[in-house]
Order: sequence, then structure tokens, then C-alpha cells
Amino acid sequence: MYNILLIDYSHRFCKELEQILQAYKFPLTIKNCVTSPSSALVTLSEGDFNVIIVHTEQCDSAGLWLCHHIRKTSNIPILLLGGRDQFRLVRKALTYQVNDYLPSPVRPSALLHSLHELLNRLDSMPVPVKKSSPIQPTLQLNGKAIDSGHVIRIIKGYVRDHLREEITLKKMADMLHFNCAYLGQKFKMEENVSFNNYLLQERMKKAKQLLLSTDMRIYEIALEVGYRDIDWFYKKFKAYAGSSPNAYRRQKANSA
Repeated sequence: MYNILLIDYSHRFCKELEQILQAYKFPLTIKNCVTSPSSALVTLSEGDFNVIIVHTEQCDSAGLWLCHHIRKTSNIPILLLGGRDQFRLVRKALTYQVNDYLPSPVRPSALLHSLHELLNRLDSMPVPVKKSSPIQPTLQLNGKAIDSGHVIRIIKGYVRDHLREEITLKKMADMLHFNCAYLGQKFKMEENVSFNNYLLQERMKKAKQLLLSTDMRIYEIALEVGYRDIDWFYKKFKAYAGSSPNAYRRQKANSA
């Protein structure tokens, strides 16, 4: 069981998170919940925690200030939830090695995905997280060295939450102030797949999910996963799934 220190600026997220952890049987428990940055720093110094979750309720400056001060002494994993959906804030979070950044409103599916990613990270650690452990940086952002793994996790989270929008690696690299080619190399090294192929996979996975779980029309699904040209969506889906969207829906319905 892993211990969470929750900093809840909203004064109401603690109960909601507790219910999610219990319902999905995560091996995570909220060992302590505080509502201010000063209390968080004191509690962290006195307790034994494996992860920090900061629910900012859009109090972005306070949440980022806390992450900054935590990183002075610890590389403990941090999830930052409930901030504004702005790349300026995401860039700042990256400089503080935040493991994931979920903007407000925090969608349950995104939170569950983030928690699963967190567990994978915790389970892969050979030893418990210790204060003052060295951080291994591989990229530079605003003059500060950061772990490329954090950057990739933020990019994946953004893709997950913005599939219906136009997404390119260049656009994200420009917004995050990285060289596009270098960021693409780092992404492929971390994920064993190019960014464009990863984006395609995520869009097709979402399209499959919508085909099976909703009665949305094909053009509506195409728009939902970022395709405004319905013919292009049909072509990409058939190449990926081996059948047209309509045929895929019928096949799965008949085999159910």
C-alpha cells in the first residue's frame, strides 16, 4: 500500500478521491490531507509518503509554489490536479518535475489513467522514494534541467484530453519551448513509437470505444477524434482496424 499526502485547496476533493481509490481498489491510501502549502511542507517533512497529489481548485500560483518548494528536497512523484488549461502553466509545472497535470474540470477517466500511470511508476521503483534523492535530468526548459519522462507524460496527457483538436508535435514543441525534432526523438525513445503513430493509435482507440459504446453517427465520431474530413477518417480507420467503421461496429455487435 502506498501513502498519499493530499493537498486539497478546494476542501472537498479528499472525500471524492477516497471514494475513487476504494471503488477501483487502488493500493493507495490518503495518509494525510492538508489544505495549505505551509501545512503540506511540515507534514511532508514529518511523515513517510510515496506520492503527493495537489488539488489546486485553479489556485495555480499556490499549487506551483508548493511544487517548487517540494522539489528543493525531494523527487517524490507529484500529481497536480485542477489547474487551468494553459500551456504557460504546464511549462511551469514541467520545470518542477510534476508527473502529471490535469486541468479543471478533472475528468474521472483522466484521473484513473493518471493513477494507473502513477502505480506503474511506483511499482517499478527498486527502492522507496527518499527525500533528497537525485533527479536525473535530460532536457532543458527555461534554463532548468528536467527529466524527459515528465515531459512525455505531460504530452500524453494533453493528447488524451484534446483528441478532437488539431494536434501536431511542432505545435506542442513551440508551446513548450522545445526543439521539435529533438522532442520527437525523446518521445520515440521513451515510448518506442513516433509521436504521429502514437497520436493515430490514441485516436483510433477512442474511435473504437465510441463505435462500441455509443450510437453516435460516424461523422460525429470522426469529429470527436480530430478528423474533419470524413473520407480521410474512413481511410485511416480501415488501415488501422482492417475494416470500415460501420463494418467494425456490426462485427462487434454480432459477436457480443
